[in-house]
Amino acid sequence: MSTKEDIRKKYNFRPFIEAPPSKEVIDTLDIALIDLSKFDKGIEARKELANQLEKSLTEYGFFKLINHGISHEFLETMKSICQSTFETTDEVKANFFAGKDIIDEDKGLELGVIRGTGFKPRGYWTYTNETKDNVEFYNFRHFNHPKIFNNKIKYPEFVKENLSEVQDYFSFLHTEIQRKVLTLMDIILELPEGELYNKYFKVIENKTRESGTGFGRFLLYHPVNDDYNNKTSSTWLRGHTDAGGLTYILSQSILSLQVRTYDDNKWKYVSHTPDALIVNIGDTMKFITGGYFKSSVHRVHTAPADQQGFTRSTIIYFASPRLDIFMDPEEINSPKLNRKGILRDENLRRITVGDWDEAKGQFFNKTSANRKNNLLILGRESIGSLIGETTITIPV
Repeated sequence: MSTKEDIRKKYNFRPFIEAPPSKEVIDTLDIALIDLSKFDKGIEARKELANQLEKSLTEYGFFKLINHGISHEFLETMKSICQSTFETTDEVKANFFAGKDIIDEDKGLELGVIRGTGFKPRGYWTYTNETKDNVEFYNFRHFNHPKIFNNKIKYPEFVKENLSEVQDYFSFLHTEIQRKVLTLMDIILELPEGELYNKYFKVIENKTRESGTGFGRFLLYHPVNDDYNNKTSSTWLRGHTDAGGLTYILSQSILSLQVRTYDDNKWKYVSHTPDALIVNIGDTMKFITGGYFKSSVHRVHTAPADQQGFTRSTIIYFASPRLDIFMDPEEINSPKLNRKGILRDENLRRITVGDWDEAKGQFFNKTSANRKNNLLILGRESIGSLIGETTITIPV
């Protein structure tokens, strides 16, 4: 019987080599750097972190976490697992196509290639000039529910042998790191500490519909040539907002992630901080706070010339509140939002996180990912994939 060591050797398990830092002068966005090692030093320390965080949340919805509790050594292991996950055959990737196999816990959900467990193949989406995308990924679901994660979902050979590390990583993100981030948001909104996590993101083991949810992703961008960049306007993934609550991205050295600022609508690169987690706000946290927290508009742009020959790889966690809860300011009753007059829009039908998740998922699971206008979904403005098509409207 093959051991984990045998399986890792079979799939060329090795350290992931980061691209060297770019020597080009790049205009990067100055986003908050939140040091979570200060979190447990008392309420005054947490208030200081919350004050630091609020500007980023209310201006562009992006910030970074350092000293978050995941060691450098474990992050390097996860990068290696991510890398080797894709070193399998096209036949295996087709057999484990994302969203192909739906377990009972996921029936009735709009998963598809975006959220379903498994591989999204390179070239699934069509961009401008009939150019196929150059990204592939592998999604994970239900790592906060061990019996489901380990026993009910089918995995490729290499992934199956490394599930314990995958589960440890994403579960720690959801239950430990995210709890601290949400506590800082509680302080900003003048809510009791623990309110947002317990109300929206708390996990009740094996009860997926009553728990905070989300999905993890191993992500791989292949190097592209000048012809590809010319046809796609040097954009590898179109501008969009995420549908969920918070997205956690492991920082990597290739400068390609960009944020569009709300004040001047300009795209700016997000700089690399080794071992940091880059966090952005998604649509549901925007709606829950009545727009006080901004849902970040971001894209993946071509890298500087001295980094373009390298593979861009990262690990992402898309965290979402429980699906059955309403997402508007009335639900949290924040003293700060009430003072600011940020209330529920009574002209719109109240919708749950699940309503939004399904409606926006209907767009993102399409094979064409080009837009030039914002989306209007259930009466609420969002951003899909910006370039080249007319507005889509999903009725109120």
